[in-house]
Amino acid sequence: MPDVVTIGECMAVLYPPDPVSLDEARTLLLDIGGAEANLAIALCRLGHSVRFISRVGDDPFGRRMRTRLSDEGVDTSSLRTDPDAPTGVFFREWLADGARRVYYYRCNSAASRIGPDDLTPEQFNGARIVHLTGITPALSESCAAACRRAIDLARAASAIVSFDPNFRPRLWSASQARDVLIPLMRAADMLLMGHEDAQALLEVSSDDDALAAAAALGVRVVVLKCAERGARALVAGRHYAIPAAPVAQVIDPVGAGDGFDAGFLAGWLRSWSIPESLALGARIGAAAVATLGDYAGYPRL
Repeated sequence: MPDVVTIGECMAVLYPPDPVSLDEARTLLLDIGGAEANLAIALCRLGHSVRFISRVGDDPFGRRMRTRLSDEGVDTSSLRTDPDAPTGVFFREWLADGARRVYYYRCNSAASRIGPDDLTPEQFNGARIVHLTGITPALSESCAAACRRAIDLARAASAIVSFDPNFRPRLWSASQARDVLIPLMRAADMLLMGHEDAQALLEVSSDDDALAAAAALGVRVVVLKCAERGARALVAGRHYAIPAAPVAQVIDPVGAGDGFDAGFLAGWLRSWSIPESLALGARIGAAAVATLGDYAGYPRL
């Protein structure tokens, strides 16, 4: 039985090995990436069992994804192969001035066809945490419906619902996202949000206001990721704060938020205190930014 169940899209990702734009690159590296898959890999490296529910195409990218996740210890028994839709792909740039740009090719992908019928009570049996992000419901109405069913199945399995809003402006507008994500945030037990997500979705400007607005939704555990300013939490009316973990050089920030989520959830699964769990999250996030690649920097137990 898995400690954690998560649902979302894993894609093939291509990026230059050097800090140059895609139109100048002569070589691209190929890997896999996606918020929920990144979290699954990070948690498995920390010694926890994770089931990843998704769809991939019947293509080389989908086969590569299944193999890579399995090699990392992720349970892919609920990763379906869709013969009628391709695996999603995205390209990204990392430039010397710190700029990062992403180009998605995921419209009508296999994962965008995830629906409530892909979920069964058996997939959630024994799970302690069900982790969702705001990226999945942005892909399609059927994906949004699957997220709502996942929350129902988590409740039936007595699992905690963890939710990272992960607002992506390239996928939808802030107003569209609010309509769909706020009800999901209200249904969560634990909210792991970046400060930029909070500003866009909760329409607040300060960290204190973000924590208060999220707690007002009825969420029991609110975590605010503040990048180089560390992280904060509000639990049962009590505030917590930890500094960012030191990083000698930021190479690639992609995957840092997912790594933080994994670290915090790992601490929670081990019954660590809130500050200890926040610190582990910060440590995993810091390891992620020091290495090129979505999950390459995540440490092993």
